[in-house]
Amino acid sequence: MPVLCDPKSEFEIVLETDKDIENPPTFVYRPLSTREWKKVGLVFDQMNRGETSGIVEQIDIIMEAVSVGLLRWENVFDREGNEVPFDVKDLDLIITPVEASSDLMGKILSSGQMTHDDKKKSESQPVLDTD
Repeated sequence: MPVLCDPKSEFEIVLETDKDIENPPTFVYRPLSTREWKKVGLVFDQMNRGETSGIVEQIDIIMEAVSVGLLRWENVFDREGNEVPFDVKDLDLIITPVEASSDLMGKILSSGQMTHDDKKKSESQPVLDTD
């Protein structure tokens, strides 16, 4: 079955700053389709070519890109200790632009390089850097 057709096909991402925390905040994604990869790639192309008009536009397109394929988050709490209910539109309320662009986006991109066999082996395992 193609990975995109498998309803159980998903991967978890833990931010680098949270990787040593017990029950870390976790972002759960589904694999991206080719069209979605093109959309994410367009963000990088626009930024590399200097086609964004300023910092606000850059932040907007980064947040849009890291929202693609996001199914849910787990173990995310606000400063008062209240669980933050999932709403993809609120992603920008819980992560910084730096976390989105340098950490989350990098792990999303590296997850797409997994083969189908790799995906089955790592099912339900967080995507973590080992550096």
